[in-house]
Amino acid sequence: MAPSNTSSAASDVLRAPLPTLTPDFVAEHYPSQLRLVHVDLLHRHGERTPVSHRIPEISPKYWNICAKGNPLHRDFLKAIGRNTESAGGDGTDGGVQWQSHIFKNATRSSGTIFGVSSAAAQHPSDTSQPTEATCGFGQLTDTGRQSMAALGANMRELYVDALRFLPNTLHSDNKSDTLYLRTTIYTRAFESLQHVLGGLYPEIPVGSPKLRVHVRPSDRDNLFPDFGCKQMVKQSMKLNAQNIERNEAEFQQLHQDMLKIPGLSAYLDADHKSGQAQAAISVMDVVAPMHIHDMPLPQGINGELIGRLSHMASVENLHSAWQSSAVARMQIGQLVYELAGNIVDAVQTDRAPIAATQPQLGIYSGHDTTLAPLLAVFGHDADKPTHDAPPNLEWPPYASSMRIELLNDTVSPHPTVQPAWEQDPAHPSADPSKVPFDERVRPTNVPKSLYQWTSRRQGSGPTEQVNPRATRDYYVRVWYNDRALLLPACRDPGAHHSKHGPSVCTLDGFFKQIARFAATEKETRVECLAS
Repeated sequence: MAPSNTSSAASDVLRAPLPTLTPDFVAEHYPSQLRLVHVDLLHRHGERTPVSHRIPEISPKYWNICAKGNPLHRDFLKAIGRNTESAGGDGTDGGVQWQSHIFKNATRSSGTIFGVSSAAAQHPSDTSQPTEATCGFGQLTDTGRQSMAALGANMRELYVDALRFLPNTLHSDNKSDTLYLRTTIYTRAFESLQHVLGGLYPEIPVGSPKLRVHVRPSDRDNLFPDFGCKQMVKQSMKLNAQNIERNEAEFQQLHQDMLKIPGLSAYLDADHKSGQAQAAISVMDVVAPMHIHDMPLPQGINGELIGRLSHMASVENLHSAWQSSAVARMQIGQLVYELAGNIVDAVQTDRAPIAATQPQLGIYSGHDTTLAPLLAVFGHDADKPTHDAPPNLEWPPYASSMRIELLNDTVSPHPTVQPAWEQDPAHPSADPSKVPFDERVRPTNVPKSLYQWTSRRQGSGPTEQVNPRATRDYYVRVWYNDRALLLPACRDPGAHHSKHGPSVCTLDGFFKQIARFAATEKETRVECLAS
């Protein structure tokens, strides 16, 4: 259903809601017997400008909404230049140096989700001029910086102030075992991470030890899909075309409505035919930033239209990951594998008989193409004969976040029934990597040692036993913005917390949900090259 025709409707699909951390919310979701062990926070960057100057009939050549951010951006470029020896401006507008990538020699294709990125000439009706506030295209705006700081402040209110999970301040004694920081090569992602940290720890003393931020070369980054994966592109394009055809009437109506809007008709006639892939996302990439930054838009571009664009953009690009576990796996499977490893490490560290350290909070600064396939992973229902995206699926808003919480509860009763998959016959292969993806009950990087416990019989020494329920005190909950997700595998009575229901998965319930998606680099390479 399309949103109502109001300005707030656009804000609903463009800005991510944060959880309202009332005492009742904290008491309901974080009772005293549920102890936090580890959290991974993954987020999309904040509000940005379009990736290129497109639809010049309605959009300005110069986006002068980076007055506060540009000095910070220049300082940032100087800082990464000293550390990467490859930083430097790739464009100047109004004398403001800006750069879209941390490394100038990034070679990996990020695809053409937002359409062709060629810059259009300034339209005669466009009166914008370059100033010191001019942003680069694809740059984090002042509003985007505020949104990321608000996300960090919200996390501080929850994990520092309310739960005392994280320390009140960072210093040399605790910084290494408190945070793990990661970002993609895009400067808007790196700077978004900076502002999340600024909200999480607003008063880091001058002279404090530097925090290490991990950045992988573009050809090894698993935070967004590799569009050099031929099979992923081939299968995605096939499914996307089918989805567009299936929703042809809705696309036709949207196209006809946009043709009535001055400025859009010329762009659509030149670059997009009715129902053509990427029409919705290409338009949304321009009008959404204009709307959210209160720029004037032609009559007819309003909250209702932007809500429809967000929904149809997801049909064009995101539904395929819900429909095919192979597509989702090729898109984000290596990151799922890494996140599973984080959970394993946290459990092993928590159970270690001697003091051991592991970061309490991991922060991964990414993109819409990070969160969208993860939503498909966590929403996949293996019991259904067909797999479709939710009918109301929309594009991940700016500053969207996902939190994966590892919890421990030694007080509440454990589920007394076995999950259905524990009763299934085991696959004959002793090598987990030889088990077909769809038959796996846990990722291949979950070791048998996680299920070992030491028992001591009277009159004998300790013996190691393997019990599939040895991890029963551990649970996992996944949040998307302000709501807890219900993972289909965790609906099984033996796969969720006895008091808090399916949103709090047993550890094995969580592993079962992600098992078919977690892939090593080698496995991904094999799938990408398959004929």
